[in-house]
Amino acid sequence: MSAQTPPPSANDIAGAIDWWRLAGVDIDALDEPSGWLDSEIAPPVAATAAEPTPQPKPVEKVPPPPPPGAAIEGLAPVPGDAKAWPKDLTEFQRWWTQDENFAPAGAFPRIAPRGTAQAELMIVTGQPEQNDTSELLSGPQGQLLDGFMRAAGLASDAVYVASALPRHTLRPDWSEVGATGYGALLAHHITLVAPRRLLVFGRDVLALIPHELAQEPASLPVFNQEKLSIPLMSTRNLSNLVQRAGFKARFWQQWLDFTDS
Repeated sequence: MSAQTPPPSANDIAGAIDWWRLAGVDIDALDEPSGWLDSEIAPPVAATAAEPTPQPKPVEKVPPPPPPGAAIEGLAPVPGDAKAWPKDLTEFQRWWTQDENFAPAGAFPRIAPRGTAQAELMIVTGQPEQNDTSELLSGPQGQLLDGFMRAAGLASDAVYVASALPRHTLRPDWSEVGATGYGALLAHHITLVAPRRLLVFGRDVLALIPHELAQEPASLPVFNQEKLSIPLMSTRNLSNLVQRAGFKARFWQQWLDFTDS
């Protein structure tokens, strides 16, 4: 039986430690790495603000659509009826610009028509120009009319100039204009002037004039109201004529045909 190796003595152990220390090793090291300083540290939990309690959104109140015939922007329904409207042209012109119940509010001023009764020609346009302040059609549309009147040999005092609306109105709905009474008022205005001829600028304006249900507004050759029968010519609105030379030429030919008939 072989003799067992005696356990190392204290002197042997001390000598081994001294040997390793001389070799520059003064710590206990293993071949396999060990994470003595590693510890499973839970990642910090980010502080989160408390979620606010959702508040219900306020319900938006949507106004109901205006009923047919309701007041349009800048205008109010024409007060009264033909029985209550002025019967004299001079009084009508004053009422047009001064009556408190007629078109009382709007961003633009009311502009009076100009001319006298029984004019050679009555010109009707839709509304005053945007920059009119005291005289109807004082801008480019009025300049076009002045040129037309000179070419047609019409003196300014022989022409009555009027508008269907008393003040400039942005993007008017002409069906609503008629429903609020301005068509009947325009017909009343024409009867007070009682011109020899009638020239209407704009299909929308022509449609305001009362006519037989079976008759298309565009085909109206005559204004018939209150025993009056006035030859009528309709053409494009003035803003279109200002912009297009071809429209001016067509309008002039219409005028020649109208006055030759």
